[in-house]
Amino acid sequence: MKIARYGDLFIDVPRDSWYSFFNSPYVGHRAGAAVDVYFSSLPLFPMESGKVVEIRRVRAPKNLPMEEDYVIAIEISDNICLKVLHVKPNVKEGDKLALGDSLGEMLISGFFMPWSSKHAHFELRPCNDRIRARGAFPLTPLIQRLVPRAAGREFIVKEKHENFYWLVPRRTSGRDLTPIGNPSVEGGIPHYKYGAVFGNVEKINLFGREFKVEKKYGEIGIFSADFPLRVEGQKIKGIGVYCNQEKIKLLGGDFEEGEKIRMEF
Repeated sequence: MKIARYGDLFIDVPRDSWYSFFNSPYVGHRAGAAVDVYFSSLPLFPMESGKVVEIRRVRAPKNLPMEEDYVIAIEISDNICLKVLHVKPNVKEGDKLALGDSLGEMLISGFFMPWSSKHAHFELRPCNDRIRARGAFPLTPLIQRLVPRAAGREFIVKEKHENFYWLVPRRTSGRDLTPIGNPSVEGGIPHYKYGAVFGNVEKINLFGREFKVEKKYGEIGIFSADFPLRVEGQKIKGIGVYCNQEKIKLLGGDFEEGEKIRMEF
């Protein structure tokens, strides 16, 4: 399943993967130049072919008590490299890779927030500037309309975890890239202070509140999200909305599995 492109290069992942372009506080995502892929099992090489040119162990900020992470740099074509984060590699420098080859094992990283799920982070960058945080090439998301779209503000608590809940819409109407918005909205809202809408629009309505698009990357709009969000009268940290994921993450509150809840501003 092709999920993004840069020129004639495509990022291609299994259909059962979910992913996010903007659900992150980090600069590559805010710039529309990175995608996190939540593989169902092993992280797989997402391009037609490449060669591993560098593997570097890096020190991570301690959002979680995990001090180390890895950067894998894979040469794709002349001066274009794929940068991979949050994967403990089973490949080595010099290895040649093809689409679907295993890259290693996803790990819990100090770059993660307590509510983060395991994923691989991908960027396309100049090979002579393949490591640093800024400077990746912009990605064009490819719209896959695979998940039911929520109709209304009511959800059901599907799963309860230590740092978050998974919710599913109580009612749905049609299918889209994400379960929220028409056109689809993605992001960590409002805890990352911004969200994205996958459509060439000037404003978006989210749970009855209107937001103005402030920046555009092609047909992707970015809006500010800095407001209190409540669920059943409880103030929560936010919701996480992802591509090709029918559930949304709820951060905060005290709820039980099976409970019906309503989003409020």
